[in-house]
Amino acid sequence: MHDLSLYLLEILENSVRAEASRVHIVLTVDQEADEVRLTVDDDGQGLPAAPEEVLDPFFTTKPGKKTGLGLSLLRSEAQTTGGDLTIGPSPSLGGTRVAVSMRLSHIDCPPLGDMGASLVVAAATNPQVEFTVTFDGDRFSPPLLQAAPAVAAQYWQQACSEKHKNQEKAGTNSRRGRGVSVNTNLRLTGEHE
Repeated sequence: MHDLSLYLLEILENSVRAEASRVHIVLTVDQEADEVRLTVDDDGQGLPAAPEEVLDPFFTTKPGKKTGLGLSLLRSEAQTTGGDLTIGPSPSLGGTRVAVSMRLSHIDCPPLGDMGASLVVAAATNPQVEFTVTFDGDRFSPPLLQAAPAVAAQYWQQACSEKHKNQEKAGTNSRRGRGVSVNTNLRLTGEHE
């Protein structure tokens, strides 16, 4: 099982391969609504085929490969948790939008992983692309709006550290059913028992 940050890296790779020069990432973690949403918009060339074809595990645009499992596996995981993955034209940037939603408390919801690291890797290896990041929802206070990846990575680590400190101070994992917690590596993860 991938964590969500690794799926994000795959989606960003798809945007770069579609010659995007601008990519906007929005991660919303809403514990009250029991939902995590990830939306990636780009200004690339758009979809090379119909959305259902792009989501087929045997469809890929990568030379020398016969499968394109990333999006189809992510859609399967999203649907297993009561969410979904949609792909289509980006209403804000004109290229492609990939939108994923998952029920946060579902036992099969993948961990969020280290979003900060994924964002920094994508930006460092693709300096020609302008990445902007928004972290939103009741998990992030205050929200981070359209920041550069390096700023988002620092914000991510700070948010994870603060959550970890609060749990240590309380002497618990601050569980409310299954929710969001921080593991010992200070990465935000979906809590599973």
